[in-house]
Amino acid sequence: MNDEADDLLARIIEIAMRTKADASGRIRLPTERDLSEILGVQRPTVRERLTMLETMGFVQRRQGSGTYLALPNSQFLQLYFEVGLKLGFVSIDQMQKAMEMIGLEMVSNAAIHADSADIDLLEQSVKRLKQVSGIHEFVDGQFEFHAGLARACHNPVLSILIDGMARVIRAVLLNRMRVLSMVQGAFDRSVDAHDAVLQALRDREPEMARIALQECYALWRREASKISMLHLVE
Repeated sequence: MNDEADDLLARIIEIAMRTKADASGRIRLPTERDLSEILGVQRPTVRERLTMLETMGFVQRRQGSGTYLALPNSQFLQLYFEVGLKLGFVSIDQMQKAMEMIGLEMVSNAAIHADSADIDLLEQSVKRLKQVSGIHEFVDGQFEFHAGLARACHNPVLSILIDGMARVIRAVLLNRMRVLSMVQGAFDRSVDAHDAVLQALRDREPEMARIALQECYALWRREASKISMLHLVE
């Protein structure tokens, strides 16, 4: 995208910010014709920029009703990370490290901001981890736990980010679970580590929650090193 296109998008967003909400609280953008006159550009150019904003989830077009501002969804982020991973621009290892950094910040904030409903949902996630038997079910449970941490922070940016990275995070977790499945008792130790995180959240202890989640991540590395040692012995 060139500077001219960037400037036009910025001007459209500025117009949206100045537009008053309707009776239902929705912000309706001017029509394409009105926007083209305000911005001094042709309608196809305006339509192209609106399509770009729609793709990123910032506007919704409703047939016969108009174009409205919207809370961005995660589809654009999902596409970005999935394509980046497939093309080799980012690696599973890089995503894993990024996920851990984000996770540690989330769990610290969750210990402060989580309400009782958030804690209950995280507790249910841990209970499900104790009941599952297959690798893919365990991956689902671990992702659900991380998504729960994001929600417990009560910061929509984190929820959008985790949702946008969902498939890549699942790929990271699946990579881990395949390693853990080769070590006897590793799944149980992982569940115990998640239990410790949950207890720290109940106790409203941000630093203890951070240490407990760090142990979850460290556990995987220890189990992975056991596999490496076994291969060396062989």
